[in-house]
Amino acid sequence: MEAVEPVRTATTAALMQCSTCGTRAHHPLDYVISKNARGEAVCRACYWNRWTRDSHLLSAAEPATVEDARAHADKNGYEYLGAVGASAHHVRCRACGKLSAQRLGDIAWGCACSRNTKSASETRVNSTKSRTPTVRFKDSGATAVAWWDHSRNSQADFDSASQAATRRVGWVCPACGHRFTASVREMADRPACPRCAKARKAAWDVEYARLKTTMVAEHPVLAAAWDDPEDPATVPIAGGWQLYRFRCPNGHHPKISPHTYMQSGCPHCLAAQTRKSQLERSLAKLWPEIAAQWVSAKEGKLTPETVTDTSKHVVLWRDAHCGYEWEESVRDRNKYQRFRCPQCRTILDSLAYQYPLLAREWSPNNPTTAWHVRPHGTTLFEPEWVCPNNDAHVWPATLTSRTNGSDCPECREIGKSVVELNHFAAAKTAFGSARSGVKLRSDRFTRRPAWTADITVELPGGQTLVIEYDGSYWHRDKADIDRAKSLDLLAAGHRLVRLREDPLAPLDIDDSSYVEFIVYSTAPDPAGVMERIREHWLA
Repeated sequence: MEAVEPVRTATTAALMQCSTCGTRAHHPLDYVISKNARGEAVCRACYWNRWTRDSHLLSAAEPATVEDARAHADKNGYEYLGAVGASAHHVRCRACGKLSAQRLGDIAWGCACSRNTKSASETRVNSTKSRTPTVRFKDSGATAVAWWDHSRNSQADFDSASQAATRRVGWVCPACGHRFTASVREMADRPACPRCAKARKAAWDVEYARLKTTMVAEHPVLAAAWDDPEDPATVPIAGGWQLYRFRCPNGHHPKISPHTYMQSGCPHCLAAQTRKSQLERSLAKLWPEIAAQWVSAKEGKLTPETVTDTSKHVVLWRDAHCGYEWEESVRDRNKYQRFRCPQCRTILDSLAYQYPLLAREWSPNNPTTAWHVRPHGTTLFEPEWVCPNNDAHVWPATLTSRTNGSDCPECREIGKSVVELNHFAAAKTAFGSARSGVKLRSDRFTRRPAWTADITVELPGGQTLVIEYDGSYWHRDKADIDRAKSLDLLAAGHRLVRLREDPLAPLDIDDSSYVEFIVYSTAPDPAGVMERIREHWLA
């Protein structure tokens, strides 16, 4: 593989070209390294075509025409670019622009940019499906930890066994002292002693036999709830199949066997408790973004408040932005690619939904909208942002940096010294306008892909004047970096002024577009310095 564009980080996808078949695709550098380490073809076109050739198989799902392949790719959010060999197809994601070579079966899963995982969501509350890390049994706090038989099991087993381990080990019942073997997992979930269980079964048989000869009238709770014409003095608590009418304290009148009522109480009250627990897992409570798109249920009078997020009921949904309507089960809304709208291919838990104020700063120049990206996702492009205070302030920043709190580099004052802020204010006065913290980019930069300028001023003729303030404390060991930055800025065609605070040594740069001024921290004169700069470049 050959890199077509600069590789930003090891985990960021970069455009690469296969040196064998010429297919271009986006791959992270660490992915390339891992495939090379295993001796596996990095290019997916080469890999799948070789696999097809070696296996002497051709998938029956392959379409007969290019039109079928194009329709299949379009349905799953891809732009079809053509077939590459016998089984691979070259596609580009319409949402993020990622190029890839895939089989048709893999295309059906859609691009990973839309498969935002539930674990990354910040909107689901009280998740019942969140993945928990592996916990060692001894640290789990389970009751069965006290049942562990240290005399029969090794210390290594005790130290290494996880809470879900299936290995069978020895246990000691703390109640009767009986020793037995069972798996760690079943004991962690529900510790039980076989001897005690057998004793409880025998005791229950005796108790059940007693209840068969005990009348309802002899049981205070059953007698108080009895509401049947039958004489309670003639009805045994257990053993019969007949149902009788009871009246619970909440006014319900269930018809139920005496033994069931004695054990479980009123079935109506029990169902109400079950419904209450289900409401805690309702779609409206766990996934309000999906619930807001609910139109009507296909069956019954269901609502987002009465169905769980795993319901199989088919519901009519509507996207508020485009008006598109479609039918899908509640469960499937939260699976696979998790689209907010399958037609617009917007995604659930997007930046626009989770951070609406931040999404307002999303630049219209970006190739996708804020409804198509995840708050902490990665993109093939560096997103552009527009300052809400001044639309002239436009800067690039990753999604993660923005959601972690970074702000407009020109407006923020945090991270800028008082001296820098005073010189920035003086620059605006001297030149009429100036910008602070602008990130400059150029293909001519050799040290870094971008540099952040302390102060920039647009000069007549279209040139940019960069003013850098080098404090003696922070720049005392940074002469190499200051020089590299200066040479990059000059190579990009900018004019540059460096304000070197005494006693910093000069950088010895010989360029007609470069000048240095010595400034003093004990006697700052921002207005005077900016006037000297103005006279130097505009005289």
